[in-house]
This record gives sequence, structure tokens and C-alpha cells, in this order.
Amino acid sequence: METLNPCNTGTLEVYVPSDSQPWNIQRVRHISRRLGYGMSVNQELDALDIQPQMYIDNWISRSINYSHTPAPEWGYWDRNDYNDYQEERFPKITEWRLQVIKDLLSTELKGKMVTFWHNHFVTRVEDYNAPSWMFQYYRLLQENTFGNFKDFVKEIGKSPAMLVFLDGRRNRKNNPNENYARELFELFTLGEDNGYTQQDIVEASRALTGYTNVRELGGTITFDESKFDSGEKTIFGVTANFDHDSLIDLIFQERADEVAKFIVTKIYHHFVSPASPDEFIIDELATVFKSADWELEPVYRKLFKSEHFFDDAAMAAMIKSPFDYTLAFINEIQTPLIDQELQVVGYFASILGQTYFDPIDVAGWQGDRDWINSSTITGRWSAAEYIMWMTWDRDKELLRNIALANSDSIDDVEQITRDVVNRFLPDTLFTQSDYELAATTFKGDVPQNYFDERQWNLNWSSVPYQMTLLLRHLFRMPEFQLK
Repeated sequence: METLNPCNTGTLEVYVPSDSQPWNIQRVRHISRRLGYGMSVNQELDALDIQPQMYIDNWISRSINYSHTPAPEWGYWDRNDYNDYQEERFPKITEWRLQVIKDLLSTELKGKMVTFWHNHFVTRVEDYNAPSWMFQYYRLLQENTFGNFKDFVKEIGKSPAMLVFLDGRRNRKNNPNENYARELFELFTLGEDNGYTQQDIVEASRALTGYTNVRELGGTITFDESKFDSGEKTIFGVTANFDHDSLIDLIFQERADEVAKFIVTKIYHHFVSPASPDEFIIDELATVFKSADWELEPVYRKLFKSEHFFDDAAMAAMIKSPFDYTLAFINEIQTPLIDQELQVVGYFASILGQTYFDPIDVAGWQGDRDWINSSTITGRWSAAEYIMWMTWDRDKELLRNIALANSDSIDDVEQITRDVVNRFLPDTLFTQSDYELAATTFKGDVPQNYFDERQWNLNWSSVPYQMTLLLRHLFRMPEFQLK
């Protein structure tokens, strides 16, 4: 399977619809799948009545205004608040993973951005083993995902999940631990081997000492001045008595260009294309980032409103993550799954390589082509089949409604097939023979003469089952894996 040739010539000027780049349903779906997890066809049609730049502004503003997920009862518990910590903590983790799936299904760009930053500031609950720290980490992501990146870096470094995951709580005067300092430079702010030395890491680890005071697993981790190295440190050639926050300030002051380019490049690769863009795209985004004093929202608005984001070459140019694949399918067919079924969807995402709160390693999920191999592709089919058959069990008429909602025809099987195919797959990748094969699949066992004579229509009792045949055919196609 190949993604589209990444020859995007669009600039960061605001996208203005034209004859060659129209504001159409395909671009609305581009927004919903890149900046969210899909939407209903009625929502797509409503979007066409709004100018694209205003639609993106509304999309971002609405996402900013979504309330943060309320804290669970156990959100600030430590070990002493449990009757049996070892037995009770796993159900709490499972409970919150279910809540995250609900959040992703309903909070559009906010959910997408929280997942992006989770994969940037990686922690793993498998390592720190405290449900309360998991919730507090998630809340921190929600609070900062549209905020100031420098403040974000300061807060994440003091979060219990990060302090435990990267050994910050073991980092003390006379016995420094370099783990967090190294990842702070390499993964969180500057990029690998980009403007720092091993000696800078050593000195930075001294500045990060002192956050070691934890009384109980799951409780707060506080600063212990007696464990802080108060001596002078020399970092990037600057000498001072740096501590945690002043170290972060130094990074953004002395390595502003490196930080800006590293972060906007990562945002670009996640939301636009895994291919490297022209340098002027990154330079312009980096300038926006620095000029905004490290506020993230202006970067999002600049990129997502641009002609570059809406260019034909950006369409269907990325492979869906497991959550993209499953959750967008749920939203697009409008199936009302219950909690137990959503937990199964989360299980499928895990076996496909994406377990929330447990990325593969500190570098996170690499995405795109890494999502697909001979095992995960069949797992994807199984996940989509599960969602489809749960929809059938809930109300098989929902499957008929997919065809009714997406096609203006009631009895032209070829046109109906084309419309349903275009609902789920990028039409630019489909050929006439592809549509013909899909129509043959959709017809199922209904004799051909019923279609020729227009006796068959979407009100027939066989249509829900025919839709299962067509959907099963579609989600096994390579193009269905793209967004």
C-alpha cells in the first residue's frame, strides 16, 4: 500500500476555495479525520455552509471550550485510601482508559491534541503503577494542550507520573540521575543531538534535583531542598545556580530556534504529512511560535487554516492510528456502543499497538507505516467487524441509514455504492473497476434483474445485511487505512 505522493506546494496563507481546490465534502472529512475522530454526514453537510477559515476557527475554539474531564473519586488517592491497593488499582486504570475513549469520541481537536501531547511527553502507567498519577497526568495534558508550551514543559517535569517514569524522584544532590535531563533535551524540547552536549545533560540533571519527597505511592511528590544541588551549573555556556524552572527558561532563551523548529516539525508530521515539507513552511511556523511567546494556539490556527493543510497532496496522505481507525468508524456510522463494547474497542486498539497511558517506549508511537504489518492489518479488520456487528445487534436499521444518509438515490445500486464508498474512502484513489467490484459485493445474493428493472431499493429488508457485505469489503481495502 502506498500513500499519496507528498508534493504539497501550498503555502501557509489562509486557504481560499478555488475551482482546483474547492471547499467540498472531501475537505470537511479531511478536517474531521485529521483534527478529530470523524463525524456524521449531517455534520459534514452543515460544515459546507460555513467558510473554511471560519469553520477551523470554530473547530479550535469549540475544542478549547470543552470542559476538562471531571476527576474520578480516586483521582487524588494514595495507597492508604484503598482497601486493597494491589487488587483495586487495575480496575481504576481500566475505568479511566474507558473514559478516555469517550473523551476522544466527543471532544474533537481537544482529544486529538491530548493524544498528540501524550505521545510527546510520554509516561507509562505500567512503570509508575498509580491510578491517581495517571489521572493527574491526563488532566495536565487537557489543561495545557492549547496553552503555553514553555509552561507545559515546566508542569510536566514536576508531575508525579513523569518524575517516576524518568527517575526524577531519584535525582538528588551528590547522586544525580540523568534520565529526565536527557529526554528533556532529546525528546521534549530540542531534538536528538540538536544544540546540546553530554556535559549540558550532566549539568542540567543537577538543576533538576530535589523533587524526591513522596510519602505514599499515588500521593504528591514535593520538593526537598536538602536534596537539591544548589551549586553553580554551566549549561549552554551560561553559568548560574539553575533550578528546574530556570533551566527551562534557559532552554527557551538560548535555544529558541531549535525548540521552535523541533516542536512545529513534530506537529506538522503528526497532522499534515510524515514527509518533510519545504523548509519555509517550518521556518514560518517556528516564527509564529516564537512571536506568540510559545503559545500553541496560534500555531494550530496558522497551520490548520492554511492552503498547505487543505492541499490535494495532504489528503489521504497518512495511515490511521488504531484509535483513528476504530473511533472514526464509530462516529461516522453513528453507532451507540455501550461501555462494555467501548472497552472491547480499546482492547482492539491495544493489540493493534496503541494502548493509552502505555506507549511503546519513551520515544512514543512512531505512527504512519509503523501501524501496519501482517498481524495488525487482520486485527484492524477484526476491530471494524466487531463495531459493525455490534451496530447490527443494537439496531440493524442503523446500517440501512448509512446508505440513506449518504446517497440521493433510492434505487440506483451503482450510484448508492459509489456514494457509500466515497463516504469512507478517498475518492481520488478509486478507479471505475474498484467501484464495480464494490457494487457487485453490495448486491449480494439479490438477482441482477431486480437491479436492472429498478425493483430493488433501499427500503428492501435485505439492505442492512447488504450493507454489512459492502462495509466488510471496504474496511479490508488498503485505502480505508488512510486519513
